[in-house]
Amino acid sequence: MSSNPKANEDKTRLDEIVTQFSGAVHELKIYHYTLKQLVDAEEDRMLLQRAAGRFFELIRDVLVNYLNLEFSKLLGPPKSCGVENFSVENILNDAEFGWSELLKQSVNEELSRIPLSFCDRKNGAIYTARNKYFAHYDKEVFLAKGVIGEFPEGDDEKALTALENISNLFYEARFGEIRGDMVLTGAGDVHDLKKYLCRGLAFKKLFHERGADVQRLYELRKEQCPHL
Repeated sequence: MSSNPKANEDKTRLDEIVTQFSGAVHELKIYHYTLKQLVDAEEDRMLLQRAAGRFFELIRDVLVNYLNLEFSKLLGPPKSCGVENFSVENILNDAEFGWSELLKQSVNEELSRIPLSFCDRKNGAIYTARNKYFAHYDKEVFLAKGVIGEFPEGDDEKALTALENISNLFYEARFGEIRGDMVLTGAGDVHDLKKYLCRGLAFKKLFHERGADVQRLYELRKEQCPHL
Protein backbone atom coordinates (compact mmCIF):
# COMPACT_ATOMS: atom_id res chain seq x y z
CA MET A 1 0.00 0.00 0.00
CA SER A 2 1.22 3.49 -0.82
CA SER A 3 2.53 5.75 1.94
CA ASN A 4 0.47 8.55 0.42
CA PRO A 5 -2.82 8.76 2.40
CA LYS A 6 -4.62 10.48 -0.49
CA ALA A 7 -3.56 7.76 -2.94
CA ASN A 8 -4.71 5.08 -0.49
CA GLU A 9 -8.05 6.83 -0.03
CA ASP A 10 -8.57 7.09 -3.79
CA LYS A 11 -7.68 3.42 -4.29
CA THR A 12 -10.14 2.37 -1.59
CA ARG A 13 -12.87 4.50 -3.18
CA LEU A 14 -12.30 3.03 -6.65
CA ASP A 15 -12.19 -0.51 -5.25
CA GLU A 16 -15.49 0.17 -3.48
CA ILE A 17 -17.13 1.43 -6.67
CA VAL A 18 -16.26 -1.76 -8.55
CA THR A 19 -17.29 -3.96 -5.61
CA GLN A 20 -20.60 -2.16 -5.23
CA PHE A 21 -21.29 -2.38 -8.96
CA SER A 22 -20.70 -6.12 -8.88
CA GLY A 23 -23.05 -6.38 -5.90
CA ALA A 24 -25.73 -4.35 -7.68
CA VAL A 25 -25.60 -6.65 -10.72
CA HIS A 26 -25.74 -9.72 -8.47
CA GLU A 27 -28.78 -8.35 -6.64
CA LEU A 28 -30.48 -7.54 -9.93
CA LYS A 29 -29.95 -11.12 -11.10
CA ILE A 30 -31.49 -12.48 -7.88
CA TYR A 31 -34.60 -10.31 -8.25
CA HIS A 32 -34.89 -11.26 -11.91
CA TYR A 33 -34.52 -14.96 -11.10
CA THR A 34 -37.17 -14.67 -8.40
CA LEU A 35 -39.61 -13.04 -10.83
CA LYS A 36 -39.01 -15.75 -13.41
CA GLN A 37 -39.61 -18.45 -10.81
CA LEU A 38 -42.93 -16.87 -9.92
CA VAL A 39 -44.33 -16.35 -13.40
CA ASP A 40 -42.60 -18.49 -16.03
CA ALA A 41 -43.77 -22.03 -15.32
CA GLU A 42 -47.49 -22.78 -15.69
CA GLU A 43 -47.50 -25.11 -12.68
CA ASP A 44 -45.90 -22.42 -10.52
CA ARG A 45 -48.44 -19.81 -11.60
CA MET A 46 -51.24 -22.22 -10.76
CA LEU A 47 -49.71 -22.93 -7.36
CA LEU A 48 -49.44 -19.24 -6.52
CA GLN A 49 -52.92 -18.53 -7.82
CA ARG A 50 -54.37 -21.25 -5.60
CA ALA A 51 -52.43 -20.12 -2.54
CA ALA A 52 -52.85 -16.33 -2.70
CA GLY A 53 -53.42 -15.15 -6.25
CA ARG A 54 -54.01 -11.47 -5.60
CA PHE A 55 -51.00 -11.18 -3.30
CA PHE A 56 -48.66 -12.70 -5.87
CA GLU A 57 -50.01 -10.45 -8.60
CA LEU A 58 -48.97 -7.51 -6.42
CA ILE A 59 -45.53 -9.05 -5.80
CA ARG A 60 -45.09 -9.59 -9.53
CA ASP A 61 -45.93 -5.95 -10.27
CA VAL A 62 -43.48 -4.76 -7.60
CA LEU A 63 -40.70 -6.93 -9.03
CA VAL A 64 -41.34 -5.76 -12.60
CA ASN A 65 -41.26 -2.12 -11.47
CA TYR A 66 -38.06 -2.70 -9.51
CA LEU A 67 -36.30 -4.47 -12.37
CA ASN A 68 -37.23 -1.75 -14.85
CA LEU A 69 -35.85 0.95 -12.59
CA GLU A 70 -32.65 -0.96 -11.76
CA PHE A 71 -31.93 -1.75 -15.40
CA SER A 72 -32.50 1.88 -16.36
CA LYS A 73 -30.18 3.10 -13.58
CA LEU A 74 -27.28 0.74 -14.29
CA LEU A 75 -27.57 1.35 -18.04
CA GLY A 76 -28.19 5.07 -17.62
CA PRO A 77 -26.06 8.03 -18.72
CA PRO A 78 -22.89 9.07 -16.86
CA LYS A 79 -24.63 12.16 -15.48
CA SER A 80 -28.12 13.55 -15.05
CA CYS A 81 -28.66 17.27 -14.44
CA GLY A 82 -24.95 17.65 -13.73
CA VAL A 83 -24.96 14.95 -11.04
CA GLU A 84 -22.93 11.77 -11.49
CA ASN A 85 -24.88 8.53 -11.83
CA PHE A 86 -23.84 5.11 -10.60
CA SER A 87 -23.93 3.49 -14.04
CA VAL A 88 -21.80 1.47 -16.43
CA GLU A 89 -21.00 4.52 -18.52
CA ASN A 90 -20.04 6.61 -15.51
CA ILE A 91 -17.63 3.97 -14.24
CA LEU A 92 -16.23 3.38 -17.71
CA ASN A 93 -15.65 7.10 -18.31
CA ASP A 94 -14.17 7.81 -14.87
CA ALA A 95 -10.62 8.94 -15.66
CA GLU A 96 -9.44 8.01 -12.15
CA PHE A 97 -9.67 4.33 -13.02
CA GLY A 98 -7.32 4.65 -15.97
CA TRP A 99 -9.02 1.81 -17.80
CA SER A 100 -7.14 0.36 -20.76
CA GLU A 101 -8.46 0.91 -24.26
CA LEU A 102 -8.90 -2.85 -24.56
CA LEU A 103 -11.18 -2.93 -21.51
CA LYS A 104 -13.19 0.03 -22.78
CA GLN A 105 -13.64 -1.73 -26.11
CA SER A 106 -14.72 -4.95 -24.38
CA VAL A 107 -17.28 -3.14 -22.21
CA ASN A 108 -18.70 -1.28 -25.20
CA GLU A 109 -18.99 -4.56 -27.09
CA GLU A 110 -21.02 -5.99 -24.22
CA LEU A 111 -23.27 -2.93 -24.20
CA SER A 112 -23.81 -3.28 -27.94
CA ARG A 113 -25.22 -6.77 -27.36
CA ILE A 114 -28.17 -5.34 -25.42
CA PRO A 115 -31.01 -4.77 -27.92
CA LEU A 116 -32.01 -1.16 -28.51
CA SER A 117 -35.61 -2.27 -28.11
CA PHE A 118 -34.67 -2.73 -24.46
CA CYS A 119 -32.20 0.03 -23.62
CA ASP A 120 -32.56 2.86 -26.15
CA ARG A 121 -32.96 5.99 -24.02
CA LYS A 122 -35.66 7.41 -26.24
CA ASN A 123 -37.83 4.44 -27.20
CA GLY A 124 -36.39 1.44 -25.33
CA ALA A 125 -38.73 -0.59 -23.13
CA ILE A 126 -37.07 0.19 -19.79
CA TYR A 127 -36.87 3.93 -20.38
CA THR A 128 -40.37 4.17 -21.80
CA ALA A 129 -41.67 2.41 -18.69
CA ARG A 130 -39.60 4.54 -16.33
CA ASN A 131 -40.37 7.87 -17.99
CA LYS A 132 -44.05 7.26 -18.64
CA TYR A 133 -45.11 5.21 -15.65
CA PHE A 134 -42.66 4.40 -12.88
CA ALA A 135 -40.84 7.69 -12.25
CA HIS A 136 -43.97 9.72 -12.95
CA TYR A 137 -47.29 9.09 -14.65
CA ASP A 138 -47.75 9.99 -18.28
CA LYS A 139 -51.37 11.14 -18.14
CA GLU A 140 -52.39 9.50 -21.42
CA VAL A 141 -50.72 6.19 -20.56
CA PHE A 142 -52.12 6.16 -17.04
CA LEU A 143 -55.70 6.87 -18.11
CA ALA A 144 -55.50 4.27 -20.88
CA LYS A 145 -54.47 1.67 -18.26
CA GLY A 146 -52.38 -0.11 -20.86
CA VAL A 147 -49.79 -2.75 -20.02
CA ILE A 148 -46.38 -1.16 -19.55
CA GLY A 149 -43.17 -2.44 -18.05
CA GLU A 150 -43.09 -5.80 -19.81
CA PHE A 151 -39.71 -6.71 -21.30
CA PRO A 152 -39.44 -7.62 -24.99
CA GLU A 153 -38.96 -11.38 -25.01
CA GLY A 154 -35.37 -12.35 -24.24
CA ASP A 155 -34.07 -8.78 -24.01
CA ASP A 156 -33.86 -8.86 -20.22
CA GLU A 157 -31.75 -12.03 -20.34
CA LYS A 158 -29.35 -10.45 -22.84
CA ALA A 159 -29.07 -7.33 -20.69
CA LEU A 160 -28.32 -9.38 -17.57
CA THR A 161 -25.66 -11.41 -19.37
CA ALA A 162 -24.02 -8.22 -20.63
CA LEU A 163 -24.09 -6.60 -17.19
CA GLU A 164 -22.57 -9.66 -15.54
CA ASN A 165 -19.82 -9.78 -18.18
CA ILE A 166 -19.15 -6.06 -17.66
CA SER A 167 -19.02 -6.59 -13.91
CA ASN A 168 -16.43 -9.33 -14.43
CA LEU A 169 -14.39 -7.10 -16.75
CA PHE A 170 -14.30 -4.27 -14.20
CA TYR A 171 -13.60 -6.64 -11.32
CA GLU A 172 -10.79 -8.51 -13.04
CA ALA A 173 -9.15 -5.29 -14.20
CA ARG A 174 -9.30 -3.92 -10.67
CA PHE A 175 -8.51 -6.99 -8.56
CA GLY A 176 -6.82 -9.40 -10.96
CA GLU A 177 -9.64 -11.96 -10.88
CA ILE A 178 -13.37 -12.14 -11.42
CA ARG A 179 -15.64 -12.07 -8.40
CA GLY A 180 -16.92 -15.59 -9.01
CA ASP A 181 -20.32 -17.12 -9.63
CA MET A 182 -23.32 -14.98 -8.79
CA VAL A 183 -25.33 -17.53 -6.81
CA LEU A 184 -29.06 -17.01 -7.19
CA THR A 185 -30.49 -19.49 -4.69
CA GLY A 186 -30.16 -20.15 -0.98
CA ALA A 187 -32.03 -20.87 2.22
CA GLY A 188 -35.31 -18.98 2.44
CA ASP A 189 -35.48 -18.23 -1.28
CA VAL A 190 -38.36 -18.50 -3.74
CA HIS A 191 -37.94 -22.28 -3.98
CA ASP A 192 -38.50 -22.65 -0.24
CA LEU A 193 -41.55 -20.41 -0.57
CA LYS A 194 -43.05 -22.69 -3.21
CA LYS A 195 -42.34 -25.78 -1.10
CA TYR A 196 -44.13 -24.27 1.89
CA LEU A 197 -47.06 -23.23 -0.27
CA CYS A 198 -47.35 -26.80 -1.57
CA ARG A 199 -47.29 -28.13 1.97
CA GLY A 200 -49.86 -25.57 3.01
CA LEU A 201 -52.23 -26.56 0.22
CA ALA A 202 -51.74 -30.24 1.06
CA PHE A 203 -52.44 -29.44 4.71
CA LYS A 204 -55.60 -27.58 3.73
CA LYS A 205 -56.82 -30.55 1.68
CA LEU A 206 -56.05 -32.99 4.48
CA PHE A 207 -57.65 -30.66 7.00
CA HIS A 208 -60.95 -30.90 5.15
CA GLU A 209 -60.76 -34.61 4.31
CA ARG A 210 -59.63 -36.32 7.52
CA GLY A 211 -62.53 -35.95 9.91
CA ALA A 212 -60.94 -37.70 12.89
CA ASP A 213 -57.74 -35.67 12.61
CA VAL A 214 -59.26 -32.25 12.09
CA GLN A 215 -58.85 -31.11 15.67
CA ARG A 216 -55.21 -32.21 15.81
CA LEU A 217 -54.44 -30.54 12.49
CA TYR A 218 -56.05 -27.37 13.73
CA GLU A 219 -53.91 -27.48 16.88
CA LEU A 220 -50.73 -27.99 14.85
CA ARG A 221 -51.58 -25.05 12.63
CA LYS A 222 -52.16 -22.82 15.63
CA GLU A 223 -48.83 -23.91 17.11
CA GLN A 224 -46.97 -22.95 13.93
CA CYS A 225 -48.87 -19.72 13.22
CA PRO A 226 -50.60 -18.54 16.41
CA HIS A 227 -51.16 -15.08 14.93
CA LEU A 228 -53.23 -16.39 11.99
